[in-house]
Amino acid sequence: MFDSPPTYVDAHLADYFLHEMIASFSEAAAHSLQKAVKAKISYQTQRRQQTASSVDPRLSVDEAMAGQSVGPLQPDIDEAHRMRMDAAGYKVGWALAERITKDKPRFPRANQQSTTVTLPDPLELIKFVCKDVWMAMYNKQADNLRTNHKGIYVIQDHSYRPFLRISVPVGYEKELDKACRRIVAFPLAVIRGALTNLGLHCVVSVEIALPQCTFQIRTLAPAVSTLPTTTASTVAGTSQITR
Repeated sequence: MFDSPPTYVDAHLADYFLHEMIASFSEAAAHSLQKAVKAKISYQTQRRQQTASSVDPRLSVDEAMAGQSVGPLQPDIDEAHRMRMDAAGYKVGWALAERITKDKPRFPRANQQSTTVTLPDPLELIKFVCKDVWMAMYNKQADNLRTNHKGIYVIQDHSYRPFLRISVPVGYEKELDKACRRIVAFPLAVIRGALTNLGLHCVVSVEIALPQCTFQIRTLAPAVSTLPTTTASTVAGTSQITR
């Protein structure tokens, strides 16, 4: 009897959760940056009070800060939000890869003639993302997978589920692009976290053409150990270690 693939989270619930997470991370990023800016201005004001260079030492910190802009810049908020989404997605991808693969056989190994370390075949790992990871997250498989067999892989989802519930009024196309960029920050990190857990280091980028979403994965060369090689040789009856 055919066993349906396991579903860890209801797909619609994941969509709602993603939007709530975006809003929560945005508020947290803005609040954190605002506290940092206020603390910096407060410190600078106290220093000026101590040196009595440009601020009357009789003024309080709040009076000295009056009229100064204490709000963080929007690019800083966007970057802080992206970092939070990236960290969350990476952890989810890492854990998801462990959960899905724990009862699966090992991935086929790549044919590598120049190294003694055998790594999983990158193509098999990308297929795992297209099938198993996509099924666990969106209750469907990715629509298309392409590769140039030189370390570049392209995953296409013609009707990316999180994009199906997003819309803005006419004339707010820039806001739509910004919202989409915030959404894809999470799956970008999920893909990277899952592949890193399986031994494939990569850089993931995205192209958006609503409702299609295209993820490009560029694999990185495996890290080569920089530890010095140690050999033992016998010289005049003594054991000598050379590095």
